[in-house]
Amino acid sequence: MGLFLPHGRCGRRDGPPFALTGQSAPFGDIVTNRIALSLALFILGALGADILLNQGRAVLFLLVKFADMVEWLAFWR
Repeated sequence: MGLFLPHGRCGRRDGPPFALTGQSAPFGDIVTNRIALSLALFILGALGADILLNQGRAVLFLLVKFADMVEWLAFWR
């Protein structure tokens, strides 16, 4: 019932997404706690490495580009 479901935008009466009904999703299963923890540790490690090795320049670059994108999107609103 949302934009980010496997089959795209669904109608109001199409029922809950796969995760709530217990059915298997067509393109894989639900993100488990182990996968979520692994991704979080990888992201924190990448941020830490950038701060230690590059004085955080890559993170600053990405934040500036994100702010520019938000401003550009606000223009089209």
